[in-house]
Amino acid sequence: MAQDIRSVMNKAEELGLSAYLLDASEIDVENRTRLKCAYGCRGYGKRLSCPPHIISVDEFRKMLKEYSTAILLIEEHDTSSEDDIFKAWSRLRKGTFHKMLDLEYFAFRRGFNFAQLLRPGACNECETCGEECNRPDLRRLPPEAVGINLSKLMEKKGLEIGYCNFDKVKCVGILLLE
Repeated sequence: MAQDIRSVMNKAEELGLSAYLLDASEIDVENRTRLKCAYGCRGYGKRLSCPPHIISVDEFRKMLKEYSTAILLIEEHDTSSEDDIFKAWSRLRKGTFHKMLDLEYFAFRRGFNFAQLLRPGACNECETCGEECNRPDLRRLPPEAVGINLSKLMEKKGLEIGYCNFDKVKCVGILLLE
């Protein structure tokens, strides 16, 4: 299995993603993180990949215990010349998501049958969500939506997320492996 994980890490690098190997038990899941979705995100309730339309934090905690390994994935973008950081974030995270999704597919083909990506930010594949997801093949949950404290997780790896640095945007995802 170590060789297979190495191939996934190498593929992440080929895709331009920084990759940090984690024991899944290192991932902190907190109820207060989801609170920021409900009271702090202007997209709350608008996407089918986000609360309140998804599994609960407790359900995710149970599922996470079934994983032994994860890879923290980061792509940093220079946004110093962007006029509108929110439009830039939407555009950039979509491209990063597709790279991370390619990595999930790669891991699956390497024998990680339960490879599951947690995407950077809310899904933005469609302009708006309907009653049902138009692209269920692309529907992935953001880490924050299931209670993952990304700041804490990145600190464990000696990294900083830098929420208020508008010159650089970090698109962060997690690939769960088993």
